[in-house]
Amino acid sequence: MIPCQACGNQNPIATRYCRKCGAKLEVKPQDVVEAVSRDNADLSAQRWFEGGRSALIIGMFFLTCALVLRYAVVPPMPLADVPPVDFGGILPAELPKTPVKVEAKAKPAAGEAVKKP
Repeated sequence: MIPCQACGNQNPIATRYCRKCGAKLEVKPQDVVEAVSRDNADLSAQRWFEGGRSALIIGMFFLTCALVLRYAVVPPMPLADVPPVDFGGILPAELPKTPVKVEAKAKPAAGEAVKKP
């Protein structure tokens, strides 16, 4: 894309007149080289984006197929028969109902230095 010298509109490379204001474009060889390299970089970035999007779509397709096969074809696992657990007197029959008191340590005043043990 070649910028117009009058209005700044981006015009295709082979354009002689600006598509927005109609002014004649003065094209230098350096401008053409820069425009072609920018267009090639944009095209390369677009190809990478489209390739990534295609890979993501294919991955989602295979994931969906795997989930459908998992739940449609594979039978569910049987439930395990677990015997009841006997703790053998390790735990008390009843927990104590008295609350446990936790003493809070006094905070030092703002100006006092804290002693480290």
